[in-house]
Amino acid sequence: MWAATRASIATKGFGARLLSLQDRDGQWAGGAFFPAEFDFAGPEAAEQGSQPWTATTWTLNSLREWGLDASVLRERRTAELLAENCRWEYEGRPYWDGEVDCCINAWTVANGVWLDMRVDELADWFVQHQLPDGGWNCEWIEGSTRSSFHSTLNSLKGLLAYEIATGGNKGDVRGSTIR
Repeated sequence: MWAATRASIATKGFGARLLSLQDRDGQWAGGAFFPAEFDFAGPEAAEQGSQPWTATTWTLNSLREWGLDASVLRERRTAELLAENCRWEYEGRPYWDGEVDCCINAWTVANGVWLDMRVDELADWFVQHQLPDGGWNCEWIEGSTRSSFHSTLNSLKGLLAYEIATGGNKGDVRGSTIR
């Protein structure tokens, strides 16, 4: 029963709708974390907590968490197209290289291993950005030195996906590398 339900994600309902909205360059809504037309200086950016949930990272997260078989996106060359065409809005780094935000990087690691991308260096990023109290905070770039529960949980989920996918062989994320 679950296999039939999982297979239907690509052809029915929200999963099929999201797949139909994928841009030719592999992205969704023309952006990595924000849609291409998002106005960072406009009223939508000024609203506290405003986030358009239609861009690439959010869509990949949804499809992965809903259980879409990654082969659907592999057939579309999604990971390769993102490597060629997608850049983060902050600093313009290539998509699979990650960003400065630990939550975004955790989702990128999880999505990367799901799509068979090499994200070893991004997984290693977490070791270098772990805070002295043992966790992570997306606001570290703004000077925060105290871990956030939400940021730490997201980071650990991304690292767990990496460890499951790699067996901990490259950049072994278990034991001594993580305080």
